[in-house]
Parts: sequence; structure tokens; C-alpha cells
Amino acid sequence: MKIKWPIIGLLLLTLLWPNQDNAQEKEIIHRGEQWLQYNLNIITSEKWNLFGNTGTRWRDSFEKYTLFFGRIGAGYNLNSTIRLSSGFTYAELKREGATYLAEFRPYEELLVRANPAKKFGVSHRFRFEQRFHNPVIDGEIQSENTFAVRFRYALSTRIPITALSKENPDFKLSLGISDEIMINAGKEIVYNVFDKNRFVVSPTVQFNKWMSVALAWNNQFFNTSTAGQYIHTNAFWLQLTHTLNVSHKKDEDLGPIYQNPVIPNPKDAAE
Repeated sequence: MKIKWPIIGLLLLTLLWPNQDNAQEKEIIHRGEQWLQYNLNIITSEKWNLFGNTGTRWRDSFEKYTLFFGRIGAGYNLNSTIRLSSGFTYAELKREGATYLAEFRPYEELLVRANPAKKFGVSHRFRFEQRFHNPVIDGEIQSENTFAVRFRYALSTRIPITALSKENPDFKLSLGISDEIMINAGKEIVYNVFDKNRFVVSPTVQFNKWMSVALAWNNQFFNTSTAGQYIHTNAFWLQLTHTLNVSHKKDEDLGPIYQNPVIPNPKDAAE
């Protein structure tokens, strides 16, 4: 029986979507953020690829430096639409310019992407994260930590808008749209089982097969560890994505390179 991935995705979002009516009766903190991120994908063979990214985040028009992160990982393509991957993230949460918390986060992921032969389709990302949070005191990462896990599901699509060059068919404009639900679990999780909902719209300019830039609008609503307290964030998210081909295949022999509208985002924690 053929799996109806779009239907499954809509059902998951419906079941996991937070109750906004209840949330509006509680304390909601509104804030704006600015994110910068660089993504690198390395094609090592027809089946394998390596990837990584790094980024920084600010709040209140770049006045408050809040986050630095780095991530590495590897993926294996079972076929043209299914990829298994695993990775590791290191992140530093900052307050008044100093790091107060370090996170070590291994994770595993299943990506069911849209058929690359079609102009329009829906992709599904399932991710399972193991999160170790270590306090930082006087610049030193402490050995004691708290542990929790997080389950993430993202539904996304990329819509082609227009070609930007007759001579270069890879020079084009597209629009990525995604929604992601995140659920926490663990002994330390009390009030924030629902972690966050993230809705992203990302206009993207693809210069060629190997380079793109996107300026995304990220609207997210998330819980905190304080009972009844929520944060609503609007973030502008500038990303540069770079792909390298180090496989034995020539560039023209490679199939369509997957452009995920859900930008790889290893660190989503809030203070």
C-alpha cells in the first residue's frame, strides 16, 4: 500500500498544534530576533553526503548577542526521496555577552522529500534529538548536566517563482514554506512538553547548482520552563547555502540537488 505522506503530515500537525486559545490567556512575551547562518553540503558519492552549518543570533536589532552554534553530520540516500542522517550540534546560550549554558546534542533524522522530478511537492522531516545542557561558570563548562529528548516534525514545500536568467537555468527564485512542531520529553520536563511551533517563509535566490541565499521570516511560538509563560518571536533569518561535489561523478551527471525549505537549524533553545 502506498503511504500517503501529505495526509500523514497534516494529521500530525493537527494533533500536535498547540492550543492557542489557552495560550492567549497566559503570559506571552513578544520579541524580535536576527539570525545569520552558513550551511555547507558536501556530496561525497551518489548515496552519501556530509553537511554542517554554523550561525549566530541576536535580539532587539542586534543589541543582544544570544546564541552561537555549530553542527556536523552525515546523510545516506536510500533512494531519490528518502534520506537517513545523523549529526551532532554544539551550542552556546549567551546572556549579556557571556556564555551561561552549553548544549551537546546528537540527533537522528528521517527525511521524506518531494519527488525531484516534479516542480511542486511536499517534504516531511522527522527528527529525534538527545539534549545535554551543561551550565557554564566563569567560562568553564561544568560536568553536571540536565538531559531531555525532543521530537520534531516538519512539513515543508518549495514553490518555484521565476527563472532569473535565460542563459543559466539554475539561476532562479523560489519560495520555501514550512511548519514545524517540537515536543519535549524527560524527567526535567514539567511545563514545557510542547516546546514550540515554527512557521517559516523563505524567499530564496539560487545562483547556480551550488550556491543560494535566503532571507526568511520565522514566526515561532514556544513554551518556557516557567508555568504559563510563552514567547512569541518574529525573526529575520539570513542564510547562505554552499554545496560542494567531491564525488567521482561529474556535476552534469548529478541529479537535482535537494533544496530543503526547512533550513538546517540545530539550535532552537530559548532562555
